[in-house]
Amino acid sequence: MFLIVAFVAVFVLAGLALTLPTLAQTTTTTATTTQATSSQGTTSAKASLSTSSQGAGVTVVITGSGLVANHSVTATFGTTPLSLSQPCVTNSAGVLSGCSFVVPNLAHGSYNVVVSDGKNFVTLTFTIPVVAIPESTLLVTMTSVGLSLVTQLVTRRVVNLDAERRMKAEVSAFNKEKREATLAKDKAKLEKLKKRELPMRQEQAKVSSARLKVTAITFVPLLAVYYLMASFLGGFNVVVAHSPIPIPLLVGPTGTMALFWWYMLSSFTFSTVLTRLLHTTT
Repeated sequence: MFLIVAFVAVFVLAGLALTLPTLAQTTTTTATTTQATSSQGTTSAKASLSTSSQGAGVTVVITGSGLVANHSVTATFGTTPLSLSQPCVTNSAGVLSGCSFVVPNLAHGSYNVVVSDGKNFVTLTFTIPVVAIPESTLLVTMTSVGLSLVTQLVTRRVVNLDAERRMKAEVSAFNKEKREATLAKDKAKLEKLKKRELPMRQEQAKVSSARLKVTAITFVPLLAVYYLMASFLGGFNVVVAHSPIPIPLLVGPTGTMALFWWYMLSSFTFSTVLTRLLHTTT
């Protein structure tokens, strides 16, 4: 089993480590929307992107305000002119909405997206990550499986599961006996149970403390792997999966799932499965 753990851990960490030199070329984003004001023209001109980090072929929506009224808008991605959706024209209030482009097939890295109405030029930053969907979906899923497996195997090694199960049964029997004595108003039996309760609770706390050791052992390594994975993929809120099911809060309006939510969903699912398979629950 521990050979499996070592293999998974080395696989995940080695895959991330090999890409660390490229991280300097990638701008990590911490929000799903990038917004900037005009670098030329009126200072009230603003524009934003629906996401600031995505892979090639993904549709990104541009919105803006304070632009020239009733005027067409153009945009460039690095040095590449973008083919924007039609119509890409501001309204009478200088507001731009419903305009989008497809991320071009370029190398990973950070690019300037310049949105212009002919008078104002708003510069936004966009990152094409090293790995995009579906590879990013698989990477996050396999990482969550590996980390869940490591946690469960550490639990088997650190926690005395047999003692934990015995203690659980003893506490359950004690609580049942106490309820029956309380309902029967048996003061003598309640007094005896009271004397047994403190030592039993102390032993229970001692057995349960092993679970805290598992957290202490695994927390920092798991956090480090998650951080490296997020940096590698392009940010903590980068979109890494698509969901056909509209789950409130977890899934965006276009069916996208950010790294955090996909990782949490994968971890919860596989942790539950592995807990049952490895019998690490009591």
